[in-house]
Amino acid sequence: MNIHQAIRRYRIRQAVGFSLMVFGALFYLVSSLIFLHHQAEILANTKIFGHLGAVVQNLVADVYQATSPYIGFVWEHAPTLSQETPLSYGNLLFFGLLGVMIIGKQILLSASQLKRRVQVQLERLEEAQWRNSMQNGAATQVNANQIGQINFYQQSMPPSPSGDWWQRPLGIVGLSIIGGYVVAILAKFTGMV
Repeated sequence: MNIHQAIRRYRIRQAVGFSLMVFGALFYLVSSLIFLHHQAEILANTKIFGHLGAVVQNLVADVYQATSPYIGFVWEHAPTLSQETPLSYGNLLFFGLLGVMIIGKQILLSASQLKRRVQVQLERLEEAQWRNSMQNGAATQVNANQIGQINFYQQSMPPSPSGDWWQRPLGIVGLSIIGGYVVAILAKFTGMV
């Protein structure tokens, strides 16, 4: 992989990792608010905490009204948590969102590490070019145009000392959560559960 490919790769990783984290967190937050609303409905039917339940319901309803024009898709498709059935589709999806956010964070960490490696490599190449130009002779003049003519981006990158994001411990945990979720969903769709 050359430096140009590494730059493109870390930019893609940044975009993918950030979007996984943001969308995962958004679904996670909306799902938590829906669960809080359902619990507030139950609480509103009691005599002691009825007022508190109504206040929480109104608060969640206000958040829904303010955000539904922008993230209505999330409100419609956010998983609904269930305390009665722990292996329900909503609970599994809620747990799967945690895996998605972990994977997003690992991809972001991988992107920042690759970006640091690219910056270090560019600095090394620039220093090597200056050193080579100085060794050619004392009478040689080096200007920025000569340095700019060298295509640094086609230089190869050294291999990564650490593994990719899926080889790190949290990457493995995130992938195992997602893998377990996929197996559970497939079992549910095929009627095995």
